[in-house]
Amino acid sequence: MPEPLSTNATPRPALRNQCTICKSNRLYYAFSLKSHRVMRCEDCDLMFLNPQPSDQELTAIYSAEYFLGHDSEEGRRNASELKRATARQYLTEIARYNGAPSGHLLEVGCGEGDFLCEAETAGYEVLGVEYSAAASATASKRLQRGRVQQGELTDAKLPDSHFGVCVLNDVIEHVRDPLAFLREVHRVLRPGGALFIATPCLDSWSARMLKERWMEWKPEHLTYFDGDNIQTALLNAGFQDVLVQPGWKILSFDYVQAHFERFPVPLFTPALRLLGKILPSSVKKKSRRIVASGMMVFSRKAADLPPRLSVIVPAYNEASTFRPMMDALIAKEIAGMEIEIIVIESNSTDGTREIVQQYAEHPRVKLIFEEKPCGKGHAVRTGLAAATGAYVLIQDADLEYDMEDYDSLVQELVSGRHAFVLGSRHGGRNLWKMRQFTGQRSLSTFLNVGHWFFTTLVNVLFWKRLRDPFTMFKVFRRDCLYGLRFTCNRFDFDYELLIRLMQKGYTPFEIPVNYRSRSFKEGKKVSMWRDPLNWLAALVRLRFSKVDTMTEVERTRAVKAALRLDTAPQPPQEVLTNQ
Repeated sequence: MPEPLSTNATPRPALRNQCTICKSNRLYYAFSLKSHRVMRCEDCDLMFLNPQPSDQELTAIYSAEYFLGHDSEEGRRNASELKRATARQYLTEIARYNGAPSGHLLEVGCGEGDFLCEAETAGYEVLGVEYSAAASATASKRLQRGRVQQGELTDAKLPDSHFGVCVLNDVIEHVRDPLAFLREVHRVLRPGGALFIATPCLDSWSARMLKERWMEWKPEHLTYFDGDNIQTALLNAGFQDVLVQPGWKILSFDYVQAHFERFPVPLFTPALRLLGKILPSSVKKKSRRIVASGMMVFSRKAADLPPRLSVIVPAYNEASTFRPMMDALIAKEIAGMEIEIIVIESNSTDGTREIVQQYAEHPRVKLIFEEKPCGKGHAVRTGLAAATGAYVLIQDADLEYDMEDYDSLVQELVSGRHAFVLGSRHGGRNLWKMRQFTGQRSLSTFLNVGHWFFTTLVNVLFWKRLRDPFTMFKVFRRDCLYGLRFTCNRFDFDYELLIRLMQKGYTPFEIPVNYRSRSFKEGKKVSMWRDPLNWLAALVRLRFSKVDTMTEVERTRAVKAALRLDTAPQPPQEVLTNQ
């Protein structure tokens, strides 16, 4: 049963005038749900009841008949079997994310213990926290070694940094203050501990199709997340390495029909009722793996570090511009944030490497020297692997972009409103300012037309409405890269980075920036013919390939484990001699 209640009869909480996740005050009425107003944050798209129901109203909802199937012993048994099958699936995904089951696992809002039973069988030492006294007593009886504490998470007085895994199955949507709740979970997790969340998702196909008639609109659901703002909430609560996946569950037709009878939806409920009269009993009872309205969210407790921006600077044959660019970058300050500068020098032939070496002793600068030039994309990938900041910005070693735009770009990330920002060169009133080469108007027009061609192609292929997808100013939370693998080495990396982030679920937010294009005479390195062909090939490949973040997480963990084995000290071998 959901976790956060008091039985005292109290009035409804006061109206909120600020989003609990991004702190925006741009809150707007969406619609009414059984006398409750549903509000939307215009900045992060969080939706929530405002005001929330009173404790008395929620207590009336969470009666003994709240769980589906509890009207009979057979129904209780069938519902438990479905929940345990879903629990086994969740545990498999948690193991893929976090490694083999071991250590202490906490489930908040554990109900009657179906998930805890499966987790105990898998090898965890389990503890549950459950508000309902009846449900917690039932769960305690079902466990072999684990135990369940009755009450709320904050009342449990759990030790700091104790649990390796925490599970929130259909809980976070019920709590009054999700951010405070996540911070309490953060406190009890050990460093690097994993958090698993299953919750309804505003991005799901059922939410998009049913809109205001979505079956998850319920008075007891106080907050509604999508894939972006759940990540913002986790980041603000101190978590990292976030993955969001469709929320699969094991359900039967009978269970789905009972759900729609409890929470009627026009057309769907009558249709299911009619099917229920036609289908044979064996078909209605058969369990199936389906996804309808939820998401699975995986994350990890992050270290408590000060806000830091990692600026990635690829440099190759930029002797004329590197020093003024670098001096300006070192002098750049952003209030309340450290700046880490990572320069990747690719064995230039014009003296750039010697200039770069002069910054080796600066405390804010990290230098990486490549043996040979492998392309801008390869250099940026090398820099991303070395970045330690929560936020990442890519800065070319020339003077085309204005560093005064850093503040507005980074602010969108820090505020939590967006995870991925593009500095658009086509923003503002001047929509044709991209490339204006003095004395080379025909070349400028040709390149601008090419830019619009590729922009249109990206928008058509990936159903977006971007104006400048290929800007150098790509700014994002470093956490966005988790579970992604990049392979492009040249300028096609701009496409790969953009598209992989979009495929993972991030929608870029564009902000107008200042821009002064340099010509080929001034050192522009894009090939007029080779690179456009590479871009076309990359677009085709990326359009028909999929992102499998969990498989990449497993692969990375296996690689790291192999490296640890290779570098581990070996015991001395016994030397055999003939006697």
